[in-house]
Amino acid sequence: MRLLLAFCVSFLFFPTIGQFRLLSPTETGISFKNQLTENEKHNVLAYEYFYNGGGVAAGDFNNDGLIDLYFTGNMVSDRIYQNMGKMKFKDQTASAGISKGNGWKTGVTLVDINQDGWLDIYVCYSGDGDEASRRNRLYINQKNFQFVEKASQFGLDLPTNSTQASFFDYDKDGDLDCFLLNHSIKDYKRFDASVLKSQRDPQAGDRLLRNDHGKFIDVSEQAHIKGNPLGFGLGIAIADINQDSWPDIYVSNDYIEQDYLYINQKDGTFSDQLETSVGHLSQFSMGNEVVDINNDGLPDILTLDMLPEDNRRQKLLYGPENYENYKSMVRNGFYHQIMRNMLQLNNGDGTFSEIGQLAGVSNTDWSWAPLVADFNNDGQKDIYITNGYLRDYTNMDFMKFYADKELKAAQGSPTALMDIIKEMPSTLTKNYFFLNKGNLQFEDKTTAWACDQLRLSNGAIYADLDNDGDLEIVTNNVNLEASIYLNEQTQGNYIAFDIDGLLDAKTYGTKVLVYQSGQKQLREHFPTRGFQSCMMIPLHFGLGKTKVDSVQIIFPNNKKQTLLNPAINQVHKVKVQEPFGQWAVNLQAPYFKQIDTDTLPYGNVEDDYNDFKRQLLLPNMLSYIGPKTAHGDVNGDGLVDIYVGGSKGQSGAILLQQPNGSWIGTEQASIDSDIMCTDTDAIFFDADKDGDLDLYVVSGGYSYLPDDLLLQDRLYLNDGKGNFRKAEDNLVTGDLNSDSCVMTIDFDKDGDLDLVIGGRIIPGKYPFSPGSRLLQNDGKGFFTDVTKELAPALETLGRITAGKNIDIDGDGWEDLVLVGEWQPILWIKNTNGKFLSSELLLSNYPSIGWWSSLESADLDNDGDLDLVVGNYGKNNQLKPSLQTPVSLTYADFDQNEAIDPFVNYYVQGKTYPLVSRDEALNQVFSLRKKFPNYTSYADASMEQLFTPEQLSKASKLEANQFESIVLLNQGKGIFNPIPLPVEAQMSPVYAISLLDVNLDGFKDLVLAGNLFHSRIKIGRMDANYGQLFLNKGNGTFTYIPQNQSGFQVKGEVRDMVIIPQTKGSQIHFFRNNDSVKSYRLNSKK
Repeated sequence: MRLLLAFCVSFLFFPTIGQFRLLSPTETGISFKNQLTENEKHNVLAYEYFYNGGGVAAGDFNNDGLIDLYFTGNMVSDRIYQNMGKMKFKDQTASAGISKGNGWKTGVTLVDINQDGWLDIYVCYSGDGDEASRRNRLYINQKNFQFVEKASQFGLDLPTNSTQASFFDYDKDGDLDCFLLNHSIKDYKRFDASVLKSQRDPQAGDRLLRNDHGKFIDVSEQAHIKGNPLGFGLGIAIADINQDSWPDIYVSNDYIEQDYLYINQKDGTFSDQLETSVGHLSQFSMGNEVVDINNDGLPDILTLDMLPEDNRRQKLLYGPENYENYKSMVRNGFYHQIMRNMLQLNNGDGTFSEIGQLAGVSNTDWSWAPLVADFNNDGQKDIYITNGYLRDYTNMDFMKFYADKELKAAQGSPTALMDIIKEMPSTLTKNYFFLNKGNLQFEDKTTAWACDQLRLSNGAIYADLDNDGDLEIVTNNVNLEASIYLNEQTQGNYIAFDIDGLLDAKTYGTKVLVYQSGQKQLREHFPTRGFQSCMMIPLHFGLGKTKVDSVQIIFPNNKKQTLLNPAINQVHKVKVQEPFGQWAVNLQAPYFKQIDTDTLPYGNVEDDYNDFKRQLLLPNMLSYIGPKTAHGDVNGDGLVDIYVGGSKGQSGAILLQQPNGSWIGTEQASIDSDIMCTDTDAIFFDADKDGDLDLYVVSGGYSYLPDDLLLQDRLYLNDGKGNFRKAEDNLVTGDLNSDSCVMTIDFDKDGDLDLVIGGRIIPGKYPFSPGSRLLQNDGKGFFTDVTKELAPALETLGRITAGKNIDIDGDGWEDLVLVGEWQPILWIKNTNGKFLSSELLLSNYPSIGWWSSLESADLDNDGDLDLVVGNYGKNNQLKPSLQTPVSLTYADFDQNEAIDPFVNYYVQGKTYPLVSRDEALNQVFSLRKKFPNYTSYADASMEQLFTPEQLSKASKLEANQFESIVLLNQGKGIFNPIPLPVEAQMSPVYAISLLDVNLDGFKDLVLAGNLFHSRIKIGRMDANYGQLFLNKGNGTFTYIPQNQSGFQVKGEVRDMVIIPQTKGSQIHFFRNNDSVKSYRLNSKK
């Protein structure tokens, strides 16, 4: 460790060629170092947050127009520095009257507590000391950099284990209240945890302190603020999250307790709406930031976690997955938590779509402070993330092979405990810079902007320290001098706003909206941000090369001030006393409105089956694939009816539409008798040419044995009145495959409808699959399997998920387009009634994907059919390309008659197995000798896992494309692939519908999907709430934000049905293990 530190210091202050230059203590005069001294009394085993570091505050303490700095020290004295100009600072600590090093300081917050126009300082304390050493302190500004401690007079000297405080006027009574973020120091076992959630812990619980005439009173319980002993609060953000002009609260919690999203109820209370607002969250949430990341005027949420960027540290620090434990934690009230950074994109309707992986900011190791600001003044907010932990406390080798045994032996011996601590590995890490490229995409600029120096950084701030219009960065480091980064960008314009000196209580929560070139930027005045840090600075906006059209300044009382064409490259001073207009949000009627009545009387009940118990290494479960539907007029009344497929243990249902738009279920004994089948697709068609619609249902699923009789597809014949009977003899028996889809096609032009069945998977033997089939109709509803004779191209096509019949080459014969998992988009040409071969529909485009859905329509009104193809999306860790495909190597490696499917993906230019050491060894026992510990596995590729002989006998699949796309038909078998907008890539797409929403003559696009049952490392993919894209008429689409589309469909959508009605078309979303969600097109839009 000492050698590593010496090496680091040797280049620590080497000048950087990039946007930021790291200044040395000699240049700045700032020599603060948060030095930790580990000993028998003070160490990470005595106090688990020993390495969490200190905070930074930026503000003008002497009102001279320059931003000064304050640093907290854990075991050393805090330091306060006066900004002398030109990046020179003077240490004013000796005469300032602040702490001389007593107690463990954590977060620091700046506030004018007595509203005298001078910044005061509130410092939080924690640690494993006695109550007196944990009392928070409040330093009242006496001017001239002198302060007097008066926390007890204000009721703010609480002896809790505090991380950070944030001041805000939650009840809008004109004074500043305080939210105090605390953390527990006790470790509770998981089986005890759920019973503690409703308890209140005076030491660990968070506090809401109401300001009553200058005295802060604890109102936590009556305000519904949680204070249980499970809370390990590490991040606090205040913002108007739901845009109702009242301040809300986001709390990041470490360990098993979930985060809190407190929405202000405007009556002195808050409601935790996290579970109705986000689909999943960080597992070990640390610092956070609530800020508009994409310039849509809505505050988004960024939380940090511990997932490393590189494969080696992932494998060393990431424990084995246990899906059953994960489900148990969710059942016990700890919600869906996954270890990685989360970027929650605000949909404007109370929900958020998590897009951290899509954006490229999910993996930054052991991270603390997220700072979101426009660091290059180009008009887009960038991200800076501090990173590092003195010792790899979660190193799996240390935890599993050393710590348990040695800790037991060392009980009662402080010296022995210190020896154990010294055995913990230590790794310096880089802080991250991400450039916002727009379109929800960020690029890692760490090396280009800041030379990639290694350190251990915690609290951080940004501020314009030299008043030149760009933002500098300051970090508080463990065992190293504080880092001062000078911003040397010279490209973009800026504008900034000083709201009445920023100190007045009435300015807290002020919003500034800057309008330019058709977009708007939002900033809110709440100084506490990131991790244990505070920025009492003007609100800064980068502008790029353009000017500002207008600025709206909205105060908490909903009064507004408008500035037209304001001057740029300066700080505007705004007075609260100046005249205002009234701010009002103009909401347009959405395109769709949820139907409260006339909903379908059906809810899918899924068989709770854990596919991972059957095949541990599956990338995703294969059992949760329904419900799929069919629709048509089954009883001849002129109204469209629906069949909804059932899951294992729930039969399918025929739902009849009524003249008034409502729906009723019907008794169908034949269908009910097949209750143990899993319906994977269905279609209405006239099988026997008697003039009514019959029903074909595909059987599939993964919970069966291969060749299970329950995998037999079914044909139900209609009596013309909507009553169905099973046609036992009309199908070839013994076709016991787990299939996925069905298409009707008159492939032989004999006037009746034949069937193509897509083969999906052999249960228990992923990725092996059955072939697909062609069933020929004799004209009377009897079907014969003619695949071998007439469709040999289908025999080996498996892992199929969807298909369409379309005349690709215009020769008058309907061809087939099939898509699937680990499959390209395939064209199976119909040659005079025979399907002899398959070929790539796209010959010069990477098209091997995990395709999941397919729909056809004439999108550009040129008279031919185009295609929309749903894929896995880009919001995941895998992100394949032609150069970096994701692959699957599979074989029975240990000769135990079980298929071992290893997913491999690229990390920093090299390919590695997706799974951890424990998962690999539990699947292939013979690997235990080769990889006796985690270090030996950390850099292993498939070539190290298995011998050349073993790999030569294995099979391999690849995928190079996860984007959902449009295929624009150019005629003569040529299709032009066009990726759908980035919003379509947020989640897997399982359902596609097309209808003209805005009545411009072009079919618009509705996408739905999501996938909840993936590996824990992949996590829930739940960002799609039903998405609307308007057709531009040329095969490209524009995303309509959720608060304008009207959709809010939570869950795993597996199908959609559009029902035309005079009151406006209905669209029904069919969700796995959930009810149907229904909407009607707003005809008044």
